[in-house]
Amino acid sequence: MNKFGSLNIKIALLISGVLIAIVILFFTQLLIQKIQKRESQIANLYAKSLEYIANDTSSSGEYNFIFNEILTQIDFPIIATDKDYKKVDFYKNVDLDSNLNAKEKEEYLIKLAKEMREINPPIKVTYNENVILNMVNFGQSSIITQLKLLPLFEILIGGLFIILGYIGFSSIKKHEQSNIWVGLSKETAHQLGTPLSSLLGWLEILKSNEFKPEELSDITNEIENDLEKLKKIAGRFSKIGSQPKLQDENITEVIKDVCNYFEKRIPNFVNADGKVIKKVSIKINSPEKLNVKMNKDLFEWVIENLLKNSLDAIDKTTGIIEFTVHNRDKEVLLDVTDNGKGIDKKFRKDIFRPGYSTKLRGWGLGLSLAKRIIDVYHKGKLTLIDSILDKGTTFRIKLAK
Repeated sequence: MNKFGSLNIKIALLISGVLIAIVILFFTQLLIQKIQKRESQIANLYAKSLEYIANDTSSSGEYNFIFNEILTQIDFPIIATDKDYKKVDFYKNVDLDSNLNAKEKEEYLIKLAKEMREINPPIKVTYNENVILNMVNFGQSSIITQLKLLPLFEILIGGLFIILGYIGFSSIKKHEQSNIWVGLSKETAHQLGTPLSSLLGWLEILKSNEFKPEELSDITNEIENDLEKLKKIAGRFSKIGSQPKLQDENITEVIKDVCNYFEKRIPNFVNADGKVIKKVSIKINSPEKLNVKMNKDLFEWVIENLLKNSLDAIDKTTGIIEFTVHNRDKEVLLDVTDNGKGIDKKFRKDIFRPGYSTKLRGWGLGLSLAKRIIDVYHKGKLTLIDSILDKGTTFRIKLAK
């Protein structure tokens, strides 16, 4: 991931956090307004009930019933005073200090009632529409106070989440970069290992003088192939990070070229566990001519990585690696199957992760690079479609025509 991609993710995280906070704040305020409106209606109903009773000279149990029913609905602080705020006639849901005397309680309630009228306009209780009997002052219920604090709490939690996310993202990024460097070192050694070992072998043959003069031409040709391979390896690493050019190539010929190179160099191949494989059969099931748009050098790299992984996985004296190409209407499928030891289910989700490896060598970066080459550069897909312990593994490459 380049620095611009990383910056975009951080900006996206920040914008997402801000948008979430705004949405939460909006809906919380909407909810607060609805609850405040309900409480105002209850307080108004209480005041109208007092006014109704004051203006009706008859005394009825129905009024007491209504009065009691309304009072039970009030869950917010309410204080009824005279019009001049000098006497308290009624209060409910107000916490008072039990140590206060009667005068101190009334002074406290009047002070609280004056504070309430700054929050909500008091409701007047009148007699004959002219004489003000009471001023009904009401505050906010505890749920409104909590709801007002809720956005701040949520923003705090959201901010903490973004900070922790940023720290976690940075930590993961550093860890992945470290894994990439380790994997790149392993992959470089993995790539150079075959041609260098082959060159050392040809050198020993040349020193031994145990070959016929007519065989010299074959040996020099193979040395040239190994040198060409080293040149290709150097070129491949330079193409990672840039958009390679795709051309029509015969996929069957590309696979054959890679397989032919390796077949001559693995009569006694040592796998990742140090076991010598006596014989490896490589089979290719593919139409003779099937052109696919690809970058030949990079696609060969993918085939080599899959081939080497299959060789590393084979723990039998006889190994089988099979390449099968399926020609479909709009796409080409290439299945690479071996009879190796397979991949444990618990490791399957990690095999394409940079730096991941369960072996002393290999799979540090090979499969990760192979997947990037297919998925990103060729707009295809590299997947693990099947793996059975002690039976073998099948990878699939999907390419568009």
